Amino acid sequence: MSYRSWRNPGAVVLLGVLMAGGLAAQRPAAPATLAQFRELRWLSGTWRGSGGAYPAFFEEYRMVNDSTILMRAYADSTFRAVTDSSWIELRKGIVSTRSERAPSVAIELSPDRVRFAREGSARGGFTWSRVSADQWTATLHPVTPGGAETVYLMRRVRR
Repeated sequence: MSYRSWRNPGAVVLLGVLMAGGLAAQRPAAPATLAQFRELRWLSGTWRGSGGAYPAFFEEYRMVNDSTILMRAYADSTFRAVTDSSWIELRKGIVSTRSERAPSVAIELSPDRVRFAREGSARGGFTWSRVSADQWTATLHPVTPGGAETVYLMRRVRR
């Protein structure tokens, strides 16, 4: 790129897009309301997940209060030994996940879908999409260019 193109605002924008791998950095969705957060109640319950490299894994999502969901991962189908946990929270209009790993913020939020990404990150993240009252999918988006998405199917477990 020549010196002249650096002075061209269009070239600077194009360079920014190229440096971000063709994607704009992710920002939180528009401020969320309690009513919108309550629409995520479809996550509540116990679930058996499968897909990717996992024949089966087990999770529970529980509404703790009007703005907090607790997720617990379990070692097996007995749902006795907790192996991991995280929080999905609405705080100051931002829906986010909080765990020992890097936190993520919702960049899309609708009654049947929520997409999370690390704030300021141009790649990766994950999307939860409701299929029915007893199924939803968790899609992991690739961090590297050309990487493949991984989709996990979550099926409700009646206990």
